[in-house]
Amino acid sequence: GVDEDTLDENDAVTTSAGNVGDDSKGIMTFIPPTTRYSQSIRHFPIEVITNTNYQRTIIHTPPFHPPKSGPSENMIAHVCTVTCMEHVQWALAELLFNDKKVAKATHNMFAYRFTHDGTHFSDNDDDGEKGSGSKLAGLLVMCQVENVLVIVSRWFGGSKLGPARFKWIAGVARDGLVQGSFLK
Repeated sequence: GVDEDTLDENDAVTTSAGNVGDDSKGIMTFIPPTTRYSQSIRHFPIEVITNTNYQRTIIHTPPFHPPKSGPSENMIAHVCTVTCMEHVQWALAELLFNDKKVAKATHNMFAYRFTHDGTHFSDNDDDGEKGSGSKLAGLLVMCQVENVLVIVSRWFGGSKLGPARFKWIAGVARDGLVQGSFLK
């Protein structure tokens, strides 16, 4: 992992999964290990991701291997309680910078919903898996869950799953919501 005490404002760190950089403006950047799958470059405020007040307990589902998929195809959901954007940023950064397997995932798609000071916030991101973020967001609405972030990591196994992939992504996300006690 990246330890703030070992980072100096001019340091750049390379992980085995991708590049991590500190641009001297208080931002840490995650650069995916490949551009092949159109994953997002992500920027995180250092003051958020190093602040223990924003730490979350992240629940991880067991790996799911979709039927008729390639041998290395797996999906895992990561879920946690969130009540502000800093929680969302901290959880995403925690997974991308400190879990080498997640950092190497083909896609880390996510959706979140929370209410803060009476205002409702929600958003999603496909991370290159077109349409998956909106499917996850729809699942959160349909299940009427609040104050939650769900991230589904997918490791492409070599066989295209077609539209069935959305069923598997949503199923893994739902399993994470149940495991995290957001759903019964």
